[in-house]
Amino acid sequence: MRQDQKQRANEKLQTLLLEGLNSGNATQMTAQDWEDIRQAVREKTNQKNS
Repeated sequence: MRQDQKQRANEKLQTLLLEGLNSGNATQMTAQDWEDIRQAVREKTNQKNS
């Protein structure tokens, strides 16, 4: 069972990495981008603690 879980996790990781590579040219992160990320993390953390 563990080997199967590792295999699925590895396949998911590979898929996500390929999506990232194929998503287009990289752009510089702005202060607003970082604030949006922080806000999303705060919201997710609040949901888990509720």
